Amino acid sequence: MAHGLALVLLAGITMGGNLVPMKWMKAWKWENFWLVYSIVSLVIAPLALALLLLPGIVGVYASLPLRSMLWPFVYGLTWGVAQLGAGICVHRIGLGLTTSVLNGICAASGSFIPLCVQHRELLLRRSGLLIVAGTVVMAVGLAFCGWAGRQRERLTGELQAAGTGYVGIVVLAVISGLMASLLNFALAFGQTIIARAQQAGAAPAWAPFAVWPIALAGGFLTNLAYCLYKFWRNDTWTAFGGGPREVFNPLLAGVMWMGAIAIYSSGATFLGVLGFSVGWALFQIAMILTGNLAGVLTGEWRQASARVSQANVGGMVLLFVAVIVIGAANYLG
Repeated sequence: MAHGLALVLLAGITMGGNLVPMKWMKAWKWENFWLVYSIVSLVIAPLALALLLLPGIVGVYASLPLRSMLWPFVYGLTWGVAQLGAGICVHRIGLGLTTSVLNGICAASGSFIPLCVQHRELLLRRSGLLIVAGTVVMAVGLAFCGWAGRQRERLTGELQAAGTGYVGIVVLAVISGLMASLLNFALAFGQTIIARAQQAGAAPAWAPFAVWPIALAGGFLTNLAYCLYKFWRNDTWTAFGGGPREVFNPLLAGVMWMGAIAIYSSGATFLGVLGFSVGWALFQIAMILTGNLAGVLTGEWRQASARVSQANVGGMVLLFVAVIVIGAANYLG
């Protein structure tokens, strides 16, 4: 169990800090970084992991009917909106605030929405009441973080200078958090692919990697389309300069993103039945903590007053409490 907890914690830290290299850009624009990042994280890395870890995966894909790959691809395509939104929000309002809002929404909605839609009879039971309580605490924590981000923006005026409204960006973060769980739907509808990979000799812990190249290819198309639009609008095709360091930034970020997925999958397997409760909660907490710590260390809150910074920290603490409560509810349920 200790190995599983350590791996899940490492995965959360890696995922929480995977977009720090975006802050190291000098010559490149956002769309230059995001295109290379998307190619690495959504195409090259998942395909490389599948080829490396899954024996006979090419034959597995060739033997599958097209309909078994359609829904994972479609859900990946729609999930790509969440991935794209995360990148835009980090660029506009910073890594710390984006991580708090997006992961907070994802953590709460991932339990609360299925409870209301599929298991309403559990709402008044202990696990259901804990999920409701955790969601309420999460909402309060997000309100604190959102208010702190708004006050910081009023001081810096960065979004106004970029022609972007703060409320609009926060709404995008909320939408991205709600849509982030669509990748799990891609995995759920990819059970035929997973079963065929296991029949070909794949280890149960790695068999889900057979779904990622298909689902993430859909997500890549969404992100590619927006990057092409930005290139056309901003005429930034020629901004791919600046030497090897500019290329290294999105390469590192992309490898970190897919690496976090791989590490979490392994850690959750070690935890067994605790993977969805304890492991999931630890993963979310590590992401929120790492994202906010990275935001502080890179100067996102440098101009904020002590009162504003304290509000953000208070909101972050409430998010931690909410994740633990929801994780406990999942364990009891």
